[in-house]
Amino acid sequence: MRVLGLVLLCATSLPALAKKPEPITPEMIFSTPMEKRSLLHKVIGQKDNQLDFEPYGGPIFHSRENTSKKSNANVGRYLYVGDVPKFEAQDLEFYISKMGLTLRVKAWVNQAKIDGYSKTLIDRWRKIDQAFKDEVFKLHPLISHQEYALKQSINNQAWLKIAGQYMAHNLENRGMKIYQNSRLTSAVDQDIYKEDISTAVLRSYVLRNDIYADDIYNDPNIEADLTRAEVSQKLFAAHLNENFTKDNSRAGYVGYLTMVYPIAATTAGPFDQPKEQITDLKLAESIEARWWSDKWQDEFGGFPFLLIEWSGVAFHGPITNKSDMDVWFLRRGYVSHGCHRMDAGDLSEMRMMLPGNFKDKKNKVKIVIMNYFDVADVNNDGKVEAIDVQYYNVPSSVTVAKGTAIDKAVAPFMVQAQQKTFWNHSYATKYFVSARDVLVNIPKYDHSGSTLKVVGTHTEVPIKHYPYRANRILQYTEDGIKRQGYDDTLGKYPPGYFTK
Repeated sequence: MRVLGLVLLCATSLPALAKKPEPITPEMIFSTPMEKRSLLHKVIGQKDNQLDFEPYGGPIFHSRENTSKKSNANVGRYLYVGDVPKFEAQDLEFYISKMGLTLRVKAWVNQAKIDGYSKTLIDRWRKIDQAFKDEVFKLHPLISHQEYALKQSINNQAWLKIAGQYMAHNLENRGMKIYQNSRLTSAVDQDIYKEDISTAVLRSYVLRNDIYADDIYNDPNIEADLTRAEVSQKLFAAHLNENFTKDNSRAGYVGYLTMVYPIAATTAGPFDQPKEQITDLKLAESIEARWWSDKWQDEFGGFPFLLIEWSGVAFHGPITNKSDMDVWFLRRGYVSHGCHRMDAGDLSEMRMMLPGNFKDKKNKVKIVIMNYFDVADVNNDGKVEAIDVQYYNVPSSVTVAKGTAIDKAVAPFMVQAQQKTFWNHSYATKYFVSARDVLVNIPKYDHSGSTLKVVGTHTEVPIKHYPYRANRILQYTEDGIKRQGYDDTLGKYPPGYFTK
């Protein structure tokens, strides 16, 4: 059994965005002597002592590979290693704000889902671990943006400092060496690297940095302890409490999760497509892993393509690639041809939340599409708030003027500055009061029925800024697989294998 030290990352210090809650102690998560011998390294909402930057995620380095139609295309397979459970279609509601450039996912939770949460995560890890043991499965190593920046030009260093606010990974701080010096599959010993990553995934799920795969496989008592309902409830709280609201107004449910993601919208602005409406996600006609389009070629990158309107408007991957460094990143703005672009990790997480067989025609997921802002009482405390998420403008490039310090050049793009200026764009600026962090005189929607209605005006609404979630995907390839068609379905381990 190999024991590796924690990875120390060279990082840039960022100011905290919000007051941090009290640390979660091991005693709050685990109650038996077997459980208490583990030191809980993951502390929800608290900065790890080994890092001096906030744990956000978003832009992700990727490897290019040849395809049959276009050489060196930006395609790949992506594996979700995050912590959200899966839901039935009727338990999900999507809310799009085209002016706020947000997608809010409301996922109703019953007690059985909480009591079985540990088993959900361990089963997910086991499926990943078994795939890793197959020699045809190749992981593309994760790259530390801090280390990578040391070899870049000053302009790319500045860009990485901006993007780096959103580039941490959820597998950090698990005692395993997840970052490598090269993103090529051949650059690492695959057996060792896959074992390290599998261990990091397992530890991130059960919140124990002393556990290995052999512990699960060789001692059934450990898995039995971890999957007890009372432990599962505490793990659910540790992973998702910041996103969970108690609510028993819906029969059979105890509350709901709220996940908020940044999106891009059409260059024509918030009053263009998709039209304002209540509809449903066209899952039966969606694509699990779209890697090719005759019109847009390789732009969709192998990510899910989830159809919103029959015209072709969909949720899909970020499109934008920082080509000189090969980094997928979302430009949260009016930059698309009509679709809603999403960050790679966010889109993968949203797909994981959907039913495994999402093409079943009985699956109907409600979508509310609003031209203006998404306003909701997400905390169930009787107070409405306008929805935002702390992922803002990542520019296509940065030019650092001669004699200018990098910190000064990037200052306008840092999160705290962007939070005060992001909504000063041409559509939202008349509603946004930066000094008070509120929106004023915005349309009030009623989306309780089957038709979206404007039923008045919100005179003043405070803005709720959701923290952005860390990267939670890995890139991989499978030996001997040459993609064909438009959906990546071939071989033993297409992306859909892990989302079932």
